Amino acid sequence: MTVERLPAAELDAVFGLLANELRIEIIRTLWEQQEEPLSFTDLQSLVDVRDSGKFNYHLNVLVPAFVERSEDGYALTHAGQHVVGAAVSGRFTEADEITVDDVPAGECMFCGGHLSARYEGGDVTVDCDDCEDLVTRMPIPPNTVSGLDPEDLPAVFSRHLLTLTNRLSRGFCKLCQGRVDSSLTALSSSESVTFRPSLDVRFDCRACGDRTHLNVGGVVMDHPAVTSFLYDHGIDLRRSYVWELTSLLDPEATVASEDPLRLRLVVRLDGDELELTLDETATVVDHTRG
Repeated sequence: MTVERLPAAELDAVFGLLANELRIEIIRTLWEQQEEPLSFTDLQSLVDVRDSGKFNYHLNVLVPAFVERSEDGYALTHAGQHVVGAAVSGRFTEADEITVDDVPAGECMFCGGHLSARYEGGDVTVDCDDCEDLVTRMPIPPNTVSGLDPEDLPAVFSRHLLTLTNRLSRGFCKLCQGRVDSSLTALSSSESVTFRPSLDVRFDCRACGDRTHLNVGGVVMDHPAVTSFLYDHGIDLRRSYVWELTSLLDPEATVASEDPLRLRLVVRLDGDELELTLDETATVVDHTRG
């Protein structure tokens, strides 16, 4: 997939509007008073700016992108709320300020050894103490980890990873929320970043061009046939470490057809098995349980 270079004007249209202390103060004030819209007079008074002309100019710069104006007054738009959310997340200011040292994170799917999870530089990393293989690494906003008991880090990270995986598998970019196209890379294994090329799924965002690779087991994890199969065997995805689901992340995988591409997966648990057939977009098109 080829993505056009993002024009500087588009970035300036976002960041340029916010590059002013008074505008930031207007957004902060509207956030703090968000229960109901504020009139021009009340907003100006709370921001504490005497020059009405100056205040009106900077307020109008924020309309309509970050602030909406109605008969009832002024309020933040959805985009304005996202600006506050991005700031509160700590992604841009606190990534290097919070660390969590190694804590136990379950059993390694590669060697059966002990896994450890840690948070450093804005990333959670899970790797094996014995074989030293990297299991997964992903950025998480500092506010998700701040105040967390260290031993709870793996569970929180697992739920975060599951949420991200579900978002991508349902067609939405993890960065810009744009639509993504998913594809199996079983016939072009050089692109794979998974430990087995046949299990690799690539997601390309149509809007921002972000490219993400996931294990196909994670992609089908929220399919009803899969969740019910796991639950019937005592596995609740909401309370499990997703990287320990070896039967799903390392299933029997066979390319059943190349044109059209069809990938057959067999997941086994306690003598029971679930067979899934996926098309070229990693969509389950058939499943049987036996």
